[in-house]
Amino acid sequence: MPVNSNNYLAPKGFFVASLTLIVAASLAACTAGSGEGLDQNGQPVQPAPPVASDFQEIQDTIFTPICTQCHIGSGAPQGLRLDAANSYALLVNTASSEVPALLRVNPGNPDQSYLLQKIEGTAAVGGRMPFGQAPLPQDRIDLVRGWIAAGAPPAAPAAGAAPANLIVSSSIPAANEVTAPGAAKLTVIFASPVDASLAASGTFELRDGFDQAVPLSRVSVPDGRPNVVELTVAGALPAGSYQLAVRGEGPVALADTNGRVLDGDADGAAGGDFLMSFDVSAGESR
Repeated sequence: MPVNSNNYLAPKGFFVASLTLIVAASLAACTAGSGEGLDQNGQPVQPAPPVASDFQEIQDTIFTPICTQCHIGSGAPQGLRLDAANSYALLVNTASSEVPALLRVNPGNPDQSYLLQKIEGTAAVGGRMPFGQAPLPQDRIDLVRGWIAAGAPPAAPAAGAAPANLIVSSSIPAANEVTAPGAAKLTVIFASPVDASLAASGTFELRDGFDQAVPLSRVSVPDGRPNVVELTVAGALPAGSYQLAVRGEGPVALADTNGRVLDGDADGAAGGDFLMSFDVSAGESR
């Protein structure tokens, strides 16, 4: 009897298709059985969402256009300067002046961060920020919350912007600033973490307008703020002119934790002292 090719090929095609399905099912079963791509409950693992908050965006959309209407310079409320040069160092791991038991920004703990309480209107002291203005939009509040929850990382440096040596980013008081009487603390902010073992009265020196040394009772790198050095004077500074020197040369020079020596004179090479002059007003203390 002649072989019917159609009757012959149909079972063969069916066999091939069935084999393909069996192989695919077997592979899927192996993958599922290995746990690959599944969470502990056997559900497909969802990709981690990107960190949707960035300190530079917070600076550009909240602090600079809104907060610095008040929080800037020597008259900044509670000493909190929110300009780009100072905001991060004065927020993260820094105790609140109004409620010292709380940090202004407690990395990883938004609900325990005084900054968030102030912009949400839940703080125990004072009014909601920005004071006298409409509350921040919810998406901006969420931005701050997300940034703090992510550990409050600093803004990423611009490409090619990292200095080759330790440099001073900012100081409080600022250069040539007239500050209110009663000042007893100076703050120097650096672009990289400071070697705390070198932060001492030998590398920081304060002199008055008569070129007399002003005793420093404490020079320290605060916990959680490795790029900041705080100087405490022995008593409030009287009215007059002062100059702060940070040593980048001599017997002991300040360096960062990578051993990069201070470029104090900003010439692009290690060495040179950083010099900053300021005045203390004779007006009434605030």
